[in-house]
Formats: sequence, structure tokens, C-alpha cells
Amino acid sequence: MESNPTVVLTVEIDGKPMRLRVVEADKDAVIGAAELLNKRIEGFKRFGTSDPMDRMSWAALDLAGDVYRGKTQENNVQRAQSTPQTDLNSSNNSLLEELESMLKDF
Repeated sequence: MESNPTVVLTVEIDGKPMRLRVVEADKDAVIGAAELLNKRIEGFKRFGTSDPMDRMSWAALDLAGDVYRGKTQENNVQRAQSTPQTDLNSSNNSLLEELESMLKDF
């Protein structure tokens, strides 16, 4: 059985530091996901809410919509070409798991 070394990482989401343990190979992806989430949150600050949970919820829904649309488009392409694209599915699932992990601590 292969071991997946992990690292402890602190990322900041909407000004709140979050300490996470992640697989070392995923460290850059988690940092990138945090940066992307913060950009989405920043975009929702113009809506005038001071509640960070509102901003997080809107940003999460926005990102989930992107993932969903990507999966819908991917499924259409798969049906047309009859070839699996498991790399994209795996990447999307990994990002969703990381987002869920971040959101449960919020």
C-alpha cells in the first residue's frame, strides 16, 4: 500500500486563516483553489453584505455552477465522442472535496 505524505497548510479565505492537512502532491492545487475562492468572494463584496457567510455561500454556489456546467458539457462531449475523460472528473472531484472541507469549518 502506498502512503501519501501530507503537509499542514494554512490558507486564508475571506480574511480567515484556515489550517488544513492535505496530501503533499495537492498542496499547490489547494493554494490555487483558495486564491480562486478569494477572487470570487471579492467579487461578491460589492453586493454590500458584511456577512462573510453570505459571501462564502455566493462564491461556493458560483464555483459549483462552473463545475456543474463543465460536467454537463463534458458529458455531452463524452456522449458524442464515446471516450471517457476521467482526468477532468478526478480534478473536479478533488476540488469539490477541498471546497467541502473548507466550508465545513466556516
